[in-house]
Amino acid sequence: MMAPNHRGLSLTILLLLYHGVSGSIPEPPPTTPDEIADTSTETTAITTLETTMKTTPIQTTTTVTTTPVTSTATTDEPVTDIPIQPETDCQAFIPKSGKCRFSKAQKVNISASNPCLFKCHYNPAELSPIRFEVHLTYKHPAQNPTFVTVKQRFFISSWTLPILFPDHGENQKFTSIEKMLCPPTNLQNETLEFYLTTESTQNISFILGVSNQSYVLSMGDNVTVKATPVSPWVKLFKWDKEDSILVTADSRDNSDTVCSILALQNAKCPVYADEAEVRAGGTQFQTFTSRAGMVARRENFPDGVHIIVVPLPDDDPCTLAFSERANHTSRQKSVILQVYNHATIASTWYVFLLTAGAMATVISSFTALSIRMIRRNLTSETVAVEDEDERSLLGESGHSGTHGRIRVEEMAGVSVLSGGEVGGTMSEGSRREGVSQERPFVSASLSDGHLSRNVSNEPYGRLQIDNGSRDLQPLPYAVPSTYAPHHAVLNFSASFNPRLVCWWKRLAVYELRTADAQVAEIGFQNNVLIMAVFTALPTTELVRSYLKLLLYHGQEDQCFFNSRCLTAFGTLPDFARVFTNIGYLLCGAAFIIIVKEHKKFTENILRQYGANNSVGVSRHYGLFMSVGYGLFIQGVMSSLYHTCPNSVTIRFDMMFVYVVAVAAVVSMWGFRHGDVTHHVYPTMVMVGMILLMAEAREWVSQAAFWTVLSLCYVFLMVTNTILLTKYGVWSFSPYKMLMVWKGWRPVAEKLRNELWGSATTAKPLQIVRIVIGLVVNSAIILFGCLADPNIYSYILMVCLINMGLYFLNYVIAKICERESVRALPSIALGISLILWILALAAFFFHSTDPEASPSMSRAKNSPCEFFGVFDTHDAWHLMSALALFTFFVGILTLDDDLCHTRSDKIHVF
Repeated sequence: MMAPNHRGLSLTILLLLYHGVSGSIPEPPPTTPDEIADTSTETTAITTLETTMKTTPIQTTTTVTTTPVTSTATTDEPVTDIPIQPETDCQAFIPKSGKCRFSKAQKVNISASNPCLFKCHYNPAELSPIRFEVHLTYKHPAQNPTFVTVKQRFFISSWTLPILFPDHGENQKFTSIEKMLCPPTNLQNETLEFYLTTESTQNISFILGVSNQSYVLSMGDNVTVKATPVSPWVKLFKWDKEDSILVTADSRDNSDTVCSILALQNAKCPVYADEAEVRAGGTQFQTFTSRAGMVARRENFPDGVHIIVVPLPDDDPCTLAFSERANHTSRQKSVILQVYNHATIASTWYVFLLTAGAMATVISSFTALSIRMIRRNLTSETVAVEDEDERSLLGESGHSGTHGRIRVEEMAGVSVLSGGEVGGTMSEGSRREGVSQERPFVSASLSDGHLSRNVSNEPYGRLQIDNGSRDLQPLPYAVPSTYAPHHAVLNFSASFNPRLVCWWKRLAVYELRTADAQVAEIGFQNNVLIMAVFTALPTTELVRSYLKLLLYHGQEDQCFFNSRCLTAFGTLPDFARVFTNIGYLLCGAAFIIIVKEHKKFTENILRQYGANNSVGVSRHYGLFMSVGYGLFIQGVMSSLYHTCPNSVTIRFDMMFVYVVAVAAVVSMWGFRHGDVTHHVYPTMVMVGMILLMAEAREWVSQAAFWTVLSLCYVFLMVTNTILLTKYGVWSFSPYKMLMVWKGWRPVAEKLRNELWGSATTAKPLQIVRIVIGLVVNSAIILFGCLADPNIYSYILMVCLINMGLYFLNYVIAKICERESVRALPSIALGISLILWILALAAFFFHSTDPEASPSMSRAKNSPCEFFGVFDTHDAWHLMSALALFTFFVGILTLDDDLCHTRSDKIHVF
């Protein structure tokens, strides 16, 4: 930052010198126009200038002609022909008329006994503002600094040349300065006094230029300014009928790497035109490299708007990285400034109203159509499902109660195990196909309420139940369904195998919906709401703090808006980004309604068939309700994030996407595997631990971080592959994964037998699915290690890709089993696919980047593409909400074709 350091002389001594010093100084050789062609001369330029003056022959006056100012595109160079006079004292700057009307640049000699002092009368009604420049031309300026002071009616400004910046010292020395003197307010006349002094006893020389330049910037016009850290530019915009304007700045002439500040200030003096003063307060500012944009409102700038461009001495504030402290004197930046009329909520309210109406109409229409088709699908004619085997299995008592029912299904080989090791495998034949092959005995201790029964598989495939003792005696633990029992009985050893579903086997035994499972589902959806409340509270407070810095201190680097497409409403600078999250809110509420209607019709079907019959797949409506809650809460959290988007608040934007993805996968798994609510909690804990570990990316090296993360990823992937192939389940429970590796030898032996056994060759597609999953996830690991993407986006990508993989696995398996798909899921999934393509196309056209620095994010800013108020990210909000909504409706209704199918005829995959 600039460090003006007035050593000086008191005003009394300067005035005495002004009135007492007279005489002339011999005229040294004159300068050429090339010596001041660059209006922002720096150290390197001055060196060349110094050499040129010593060799140039004496000549008379030479003029530098510049392009006049035009109304549409101008370059801020001096607007008059400025002749360069021979070297003399500053008497030539004393106007004969006494008015501050200047038309020449002068090379001046001064010493400690011969300072340069002059004054003039300035009338702002007659003259344009004054811009003066001083360029040192003598050697070793640091040994003999020059002091520049300008006294106005109410202000005194002073500088010391050469100018050094604290962070760079001698490596960055500026020997010139250019400043615009702030015009007096209310068109008041004033007398300007200029003092240029030095403590050198020898004559030193410099070039002094004083000119009148217009600095008014009108609506629709653009002007090009060239500035350096010691020569900022100031422009004035005067209000007419506008209530707000958009001020834009675009770099040109390959200067888009020079970090600068665009600042707005109320049009009063003094003008804060260096970095330290801008950051001290009283201005609205943002850093930029290639482009910037800010909205100015009349209520904040009642007297007009001073538009200020200040290049910075280094690029650290724009890159957020420390640069080498080498010579940074080549810091000239060329910027095109332009002012546009800015759309306000008062002029665009109808666009928001029509958008909200269109979204509400589309979502409500699709919801009504979905409910109507669900009613038609789930209220068709019932089918008799009871047979002798089922009556034998369930008993004649018809007892079901709230403890659930046992469902027995044939799928693809034997795998109903309890306590002991299975002695063999079932043949490829089917009990329904009348295979008369003797099968091994499989015993399972089941529980129906407090009744203890023994199920045996007799020769010729007949299932019998020995009701045994009917005394009500509690079991030591609840019978497991498709998941491994709790720690007391889970033991992967050579002599034990938990009674689980092998997902490519023919015989699947699991417990249907139990009261405990329903309580667990309700608990999870309530936990989602509790988590949302305790997440939204700190997020709201954090966003409020950022907004306070933005609104009251002008620090626009706090929030990464698309500054070229802003529509403010109240205290929301970017109302459009917040508003378009209405899609998530409406879609979440609509999906909850559809889930409740689907549950009502499904319960009607179950009542028609009675308690002893089991039809359809097992839907976990509590998890689907959680998905609906997650959609709604995602809209709320995204709105909070877009109130002030940055690299911190984006963590809250993504949070409930993880929740929705996990709940969706577990819900699909539960269709064919009974009570799986227990999968949700360890999976969410695992995702949370990975997100916590992601914070280490900022503290350790890239190689160390991705090595540890990849090893953890491989561990989870291989462990769940073993669980799926051997036990038919997946789990992120640390205990279960530990037990898999603790007994790795017997597990490896059994896995080898399974992979090479006859039961696996019947369904090679199941092996193909697992291999595809391994290949895709291995590619994801490799991508992370090589590309080093943003870690939070990477984790989200892992969740969404695996959700998509399992969905494709489910659909392909359903098709391979020749199960039909009703019209509603087909329509919903087709619409979802189209919307996802459009949404992703909009998503990848980034207009901001919250993971980069503020200036890097602004480099991607773009104008509004839709209706003058929405950009591509707003389109992403609306289309992604509809895509998720239709996708989840498709998943919910995917197995409606099986609503009247006996459960023991439904394949498990």
